[in-house]
Amino acid sequence: MLCSVLVFLSLSILSTKSQDIGVLILARGGSKGIPLKNLQTVGGISLLCRAIITARRSDLKQVVVSTDHPLIALEAVTCGATPFKRSKVTATDWAPSIWGVQEYLWSNSEINTLVLIQATSPLTKPSQLRLALNKLNIPKPVDCVFSVARSYSLRWRYENGNVFPLNFHVFNRPRRQDWKGELIETGAFYVSRRTILEKGLFQNNKLGERFLCILRITW
Repeated sequence: MLCSVLVFLSLSILSTKSQDIGVLILARGGSKGIPLKNLQTVGGISLLCRAIITARRSDLKQVVVSTDHPLIALEAVTCGATPFKRSKVTATDWAPSIWGVQEYLWSNSEINTLVLIQATSPLTKPSQLRLALNKLNIPKPVDCVFSVARSYSLRWRYENGNVFPLNFHVFNRPRRQDWKGELIETGAFYVSRRTILEKGLFQNNKLGERFLCILRITW
């Protein structure tokens, strides 16, 4: 399904059946960088709870937290979500997120559209999630919508003692106003249809005249 890149949009009524939509927050307890990072607070509210509140304020009712830790499960219940027991395999630090998503989908056959929210992105807005869901079907159906940020950074690669420009030419350095920059995936949220998630994908990787997946821009 072909679609265009999304930059600015206006809100419209949710066009996907709410009973087919599931919200999943992956929150394992074994983070090595910051132990139990999803329970860290911002403004007196845990990151996990903020993600749950954002989902519920988006009019999404089936909010599930997949976790392997009892304290995270307790926080999920306290904040109005349903805990899902995450297996040891999908909760390891080497397991990709898609494993945790597929594990949940295999136990919930009624879900056709999944909203995956990252708890460590506390600035995600309910309006962004509602808008992303709308764009699955409007103006025409697509398979996924995900969050990106626009970057104007000039990137280099260091290799064998030398540096090489990656996205510009040294004899023609672009000014910020001279180019559209690059779109960097933020990971804040992914709205994907079950059909591609079951294939192990968050986004389609085929390109036609336009991008197959709409990119939701966050500023």
